[in-house]
Amino acid sequence: MRGFLVIPVLMAQFSCAAALAQVPTNPVQSADRLQVANCVRQGLAASPACIGLVAVPCVSAASTTDRAQAEISCARREEAVWRERLTLAGAALERTLEVGARSQFAALQLAWQSYAVQKCAFYGASQAPARSAGLQAGCELREVAERALEVERLAARQTRCPPAQPPQIIR
Repeated sequence: MRGFLVIPVLMAQFSCAAALAQVPTNPVQSADRLQVANCVRQGLAASPACIGLVAVPCVSAASTTDRAQAEISCARREEAVWRERLTLAGAALERTLEVGARSQFAALQLAWQSYAVQKCAFYGASQAPARSAGLQAGCELREVAERALEVERLAARQTRCPPAQPPQIIR
């Protein structure tokens, strides 16, 4: 019965990946990765303060004539770092989960991704046209970063708390 649940979840993930393929991808820059990692390493309580650590100075350094495009590209640049962290944390978490919980997590990630895309699209559409794309990119950055931090905390808890007893086969 569980196999029947996995197939629709996988199909939904592939269809969501097609929607995400429309967003231009930026390769993660190692300096950005290191900067975010150092900030997060200082403590999980301070981690939300790490959001914008790359994008804000990047926009500030951009010329004033190209600020709208800088907001988009800088947000995407930092989002790539957080998305990478989210992917790694998700993989670490999945290794600790049983099959049923892995399917639930995959469905949850898919639902979260759909929610984040819709939320930021709505947020962008409700802004002035000249600023909407930059603000939407900033929203997507925040959503991905917050989710990455959440999944990282969950994965850390899972690895610290092994089950009291390993599963036993009762005959």
